[in-house]
Order: sequence, then structure tokens, then C-alpha cells
Amino acid sequence: MGRTVENVDEPSLAEAQRLLGTSSNRDTVNAALKEVVRQKLVQEFIDMMSERDPDELERLSSEAWT
Repeated sequence: MGRTVENVDEPSLAEAQRLLGTSSNRDTVNAALKEVVRQKLVQEFIDMMSERDPDELERLSSEAWT
């Protein structure tokens, strides 16, 4: 992983540290990046599932638990 030096909005960094429970700037930035990716993937999955036929989803769900 390469080293990157950027100017960061300090109040936003402090709030991100509070929300993420991190203590260092590096850990906070890395955790925030991972969280953005996670949220995007979750939203893409929700969007994909919402386009599926509800009957098909019900069938898949019942098959998954049998």
C-alpha cells in the first residue's frame, strides 16, 4: 500500500473517529473507505433484489431454509 498525504477536514475526521471508534488518522481513513465500499455494495444488492419477482424471492427463501 502506498503512502498518501492529503489535507483532511479535521472536524470531519474527528467525527469519523468518534463514529467509527478509531483512534489514529490512518485507521479512521481506512475504516471510512471500507465503510463506503460496504455501504455501496449493500445498496447495489438491495437494488438488485428489489428488481426480482417477489414470488421468486419467496421461493428462493423457502428453499434456503429447508
